[in-house]
Amino acid sequence: MDTNLAGEKDKEILVSVVTEMSKSMTGAQSTKHWAKNALWFDIVPFASKGIKPACEVFDNAFSGLKSIKVDIIKMETFINGNMGVVCSIQKWNIILKDGTVNAPMLVRQTDCFEKQDGQWKVIHEHSSVSKPPEWDGKIVVEET
Repeated sequence: MDTNLAGEKDKEILVSVVTEMSKSMTGAQSTKHWAKNALWFDIVPFASKGIKPACEVFDNAFSGLKSIKVDIIKMETFINGNMGVVCSIQKWNIILKDGTVNAPMLVRQTDCFEKQDGQWKVIHEHSSVSKPPEWDGKIVVEET
């Protein structure tokens, strides 16, 4: 297979994994594509290594939600050999179980992948959100 075609196919896979994770509502769904020793830094001051502690935090967070709709505003994907990175800007629209509608949140998320046994696995995920109006969602790009 042409290496450009293989690279594009791998990018499509990584984008589909990140998109799938953005639609999850359980810890199991959120960590379906994670490596067993994945390292996770969340928006709340929490970090974990491995799937079980992350699942517990996800399940606890999702238990208080009626819904969460994630719009991916911008996404960039980089692959180098068996390593891949997906950087995304997301807008989270959250409704709590009691019907409270939270203000939309702009979230920056980085998902780092490694190809393990022919499958792309998340080895690190980092999400962050800034307090408004600290960041306006714009990305500064170096002029070339």
